[in-house]
Amino acid sequence: MTFNVPNSLTALRLAAVPVFIWLYASGRIGAALAVFVGAMITDWLDGVAARLLKQFTRIGAALDPIADKLLGASAMGALCFTHRLPWWLFGVLMFREVCIFSAIAILDRTGRSYQIRPTRFGKYSTAFLSATVLFAMVQGARGEGVTPAEIALALVAAQCILISWAQYLAIFIELMRGPPQSA
Repeated sequence: MTFNVPNSLTALRLAAVPVFIWLYASGRIGAALAVFVGAMITDWLDGVAARLLKQFTRIGAALDPIADKLLGASAMGALCFTHRLPWWLFGVLMFREVCIFSAIAILDRTGRSYQIRPTRFGKYSTAFLSATVLFAMVQGARGEGVTPAEIALALVAAQCILISWAQYLAIFIELMRGPPQSA
């Protein structure tokens, strides 16, 4: 791995995942929330650092979304396991992620080139999922029960996830219609 500022921040985010899980599972919701927020800040900072320092690497481009997905899925899974969020939201998220990874595998296997770029609704789903997770964790740290606002955020996040899935599906279909790259 190329060690530069953005990649180091991504590595910190990856290291935060087991720490977050351990803290949350230990009932230290406030501390888990602090780790989650810190990891979200490193996500923002690594993008800023990459642009300002012009430190773009292939490994960074690959690890950044993996770190995001691991942290988000861990937080979502923990919140669903403790009934802070509904399991169907986790299921919708995992469905989209499995579809995306399957599409990438199919494109690779069939020799088609592609660039992984988030769609607008992919960004919206990330934003609403983050807001949902943060709100649920804050409510949990305060000892509050599940609120209608949490469910409303979960519904909006699910809609964005499903729309982004449809966008990625359309991109995949378009790429599959094109010819494979010649070797």
